[in-house]
Amino acid sequence: MNNSKIISIMLLRAIAALSVCIVHIQMICNLHINSLIDYLTNLGQQGVVIFFVISGFILPYSLYQKNYVLKDFFSFLLRRSIRIDPPYWCIIALSFVLGAVPVSLLNLNSALLHFFYLVPFVKGANWFLGIFWTLSIEFQFYLLLGIFFPFLMRIKANLSILILIGLSITCILSRLYYHGVIIEQMPDFVIGFIAFMAYVKKISLTKGLLILFAFSAYLMIFVSIKTGAIPLLTALFILLYKSQKEIQPLYFLGKISYSLYLIHYPLTLFLVGKFSLYTTNKYVLFFGCILLSILGAYIFYLLVERYALKLSKVIRLSR
Repeated sequence: MNNSKIISIMLLRAIAALSVCIVHIQMICNLHINSLIDYLTNLGQQGVVIFFVISGFILPYSLYQKNYVLKDFFSFLLRRSIRIDPPYWCIIALSFVLGAVPVSLLNLNSALLHFFYLVPFVKGANWFLGIFWTLSIEFQFYLLLGIFFPFLMRIKANLSILILIGLSITCILSRLYYHGVIIEQMPDFVIGFIAFMAYVKKISLTKGLLILFAFSAYLMIFVSIKTGAIPLLTALFILLYKSQKEIQPLYFLGKISYSLYLIHYPLTLFLVGKFSLYTTNKYVLFFGCILLSILGAYIFYLLVERYALKLSKVIRLSR
């Protein structure tokens, strides 16, 4: 099955991207309705967690389909880099053009730190835009997955899962959390990986669900309700959503989700600055920025992302 045809993944991507988009646009527009709605809207930040669980599922699934071996490591990294980096670089350039990021922040050092996703590892360094931190996490996951996936597939499935859960719990107990470093998000990727193991029948669906519930319960008890519940719900949706019917609006948003994630923040900063000259109605600003972010994401997808996607598919892994 083609990755893009796993309908549950496309729908989750749409929900995740739109959730993050809404919470950031509400923040930039300084729109406050009431405490309950603001709290619910703020949950949109969990869209990032959904993306991490998706990566924990879909990348192992893709490597599994391609019979990935360690000698494919650099081809795998190159493929992911071509898929992810050109749109990211274009958004960095666009952010300066739109004035979302001051040009004074651009220098050789900051450019190199962004190019190699090293900002979290350099004291005093900051992202041009806060949304970029997730891309560094993803790239760290690519490195770890590319190195250890063959080993995890070679040993027994139960042992693979036990090692990963043990690693996650160790990360939690160590409390060595650094924003932008994968340690804090390790459970999200592991839950996605457990879902992958059940999806490809390395373990039974029943066993997979039991492990997911048990691990998520640990996270809810010893970390927070959201830390366990959001990844669990994401994994359950991947495994249990069986419909192959494409819900067109959500499928469309899922298709452009990466572009939407990248463009909504700098574009909204630009739009709010311009629209504020003509209206003080924050609802108009809010909904206008959402619609224009979706439109901008679609245009960006057509002009940039789809070509990066096509080019990445040129890189073949051995079979």
